[in-house]
This record gives sequence, structure tokens and C-alpha cells, in this order.
Amino acid sequence: MIERNVHHQGKIPSRTCIVAPAFSAVKGTWAACFETWAGTPGAERRMVSVQSGSHFATEDDAYAAAARALDTLQATDKYPNMCEPF
Repeated sequence: MIERNVHHQGKIPSRTCIVAPAFSAVKGTWAACFETWAGTPGAERRMVSVQSGSHFATEDDAYAAAARALDTLQATDKYPNMCEPF
């Protein structure tokens, strides 16, 4: 997978990227996952990991949902409501 980043402006530069979906053995479904990194290249540190509350039938569905979420994040600077299908 080609890494896709959404870069955020602010006092400290940061970026959000998609990471591998998480599998729930209990539900048999997948969640979309993201990480936000801050700092300058070479000195970045992970600031937060985010996992959707909404689960998807397949890993590919979770990746597609993550891409849609990054589209929303890039357009609005906010994640979509990740407790509902997005």
C-alpha cells in the first residue's frame, strides 16, 4: 500500500496516515486505523492512534473507509463520525 498522508498546519507540523486495519476476532470484522505523527522529518513522534468504532466486513472495506475518512479530514480538518458507517 502506498502511504497517504494528510498534513496539518500549526505550531508543530504533523501528519495523519492510514495504518493496517485492526481485526476483531469477537465480531469477525475490521476497523479502520490511523496514526498522527508530529515533528520535523527525522525527529517525528507518534502523537495519537485512532481506530474506528464502526467495523467493516473485509480488510479492503476498512482500507476504503480509511481513505474516505482521510478525504474528510483533509477537507474539513476533522474526522467523520467514526462511530457510524462512513
